[in-house]
Amino acid sequence: MKKINNKFIKSLMILAVPIILQNLITASLNLLDNIMVGHLGVSEIAAIGLANQYYLLFFMTITGCAFGSGIFMSQFWGRKEIKNIKKYLGLSLISAVAFSILFAIGAIIYPKYIIRIFTSDAKVISLGVGYLKCVSLSYILTAVSVSIQTCLRSTGQTSLPMKGSIIGLFFNGILNYIFIFGKLGVPSMGVSGAAIGTTFARGVELLYLTYMIYSKDNVIKSTLKELFGFSSFMIKSYIQKATPVIANDFLWILGMTFYSKAYALLGVEAIATMQISLIMNSLFLICGQGIAIAASIMIGNNIGKGMSFKEIKKDAYNISIFTISIGIVIGMIFFLIAPYITLLFKVTKTVEYNVVYIIRIMSVVLPIRFFGVLQIIGTFRSGGDVLYAIYTEMMSLWVIGIPLAFFSAIYLKVDIRIVYMFVCAEDIAKIFFIIPRLRSGKWIRLLI
Repeated sequence: MKKINNKFIKSLMILAVPIILQNLITASLNLLDNIMVGHLGVSEIAAIGLANQYYLLFFMTITGCAFGSGIFMSQFWGRKEIKNIKKYLGLSLISAVAFSILFAIGAIIYPKYIIRIFTSDAKVISLGVGYLKCVSLSYILTAVSVSIQTCLRSTGQTSLPMKGSIIGLFFNGILNYIFIFGKLGVPSMGVSGAAIGTTFARGVELLYLTYMIYSKDNVIKSTLKELFGFSSFMIKSYIQKATPVIANDFLWILGMTFYSKAYALLGVEAIATMQISLIMNSLFLICGQGIAIAASIMIGNNIGKGMSFKEIKKDAYNISIFTISIGIVIGMIFFLIAPYITLLFKVTKTVEYNVVYIIRIMSVVLPIRFFGVLQIIGTFRSGGDVLYAIYTEMMSLWVIGIPLAFFSAIYLKVDIRIVYMFVCAEDIAKIFFIIPRLRSGKWIRLLI
């Protein structure tokens, strides 16, 4: 730890802490949905879990749109070129909103076919369809929010998105309680009520961000002319960098969807087990993802400033050591508290036992997972080495992880605990792709 530049880590954490808190709030929002719905039964938990696979497919796609712009915005912020930042925000908004409309149409018109991809259970399908139709209206709101949040983060403003998420969580909790259980004269809507509460909460969050940007003359406050005054060269540059990021995120979450399909082959209890476990996994990863996003901002800024490759590589090593250390600590904490997590849900003894077992596997793998997330998001992407980041994720996911998941579920016929152990081979495989590239420094590229 003596080799770590403490001043650099302090600067990193000033950016990372608000991002971590925001991600924690977002994950808490999803956890709140599932805890409330969890009191309705296993089928309800499974329905939301499967419907959310479609949402995650949408979310990762628009995140790819935003991150594609963020690569440029963070480097432009290093030079304080505000006009160009606004133009890339405009490109992000156009692409993200376009995708959100397509996904919303799919959720409204074809919800039954989407849920049937994962399960044939009639009750789960019926509940999932109701949830998808209601929550689809939030997609456009989410697309705009994610683009704005990415721009704010790229300019070093990580606390404002965090505050927006706090407000969203507050409204989501209250509205979910009202709509799910039928309070204050509102009829009980169950799973669909959770979707309605979430939609309203997303709207409130977006209104807050918009108000704060335009009423306080924020640096990213933009007119329509400033947002959409980009050149054909900018469009071409954005497409060249954003398309691989969008494709990567889309294929990654598609891979997660295939994992869900493999889990679903083992029955409703296996689906419920993984839904609860994956919620906790998202909580595990919050710190690692926050550090990775903060690292991407700092590395992108430093590349834009013209810092030497040697110094940028040194910073990447410092962050790597720090992130792995944090992963070990957080993994130990979750390993110890695993038996208490199931007390939040109304589930069978089998589901309870399996959840504890899988959460402990996740805890052990966490430092490796942190390292992989950091390099893909925080190092390679921010450095402009997008194609290698895609190669790393796609090889480990589609060539190793997914085939092993289906092989163990279909041919070995093992239970969900063993299937998940095979899935974790993906994270181990990434190390062999990442380390040589990190050491080479070939990922450091000036894009502006």
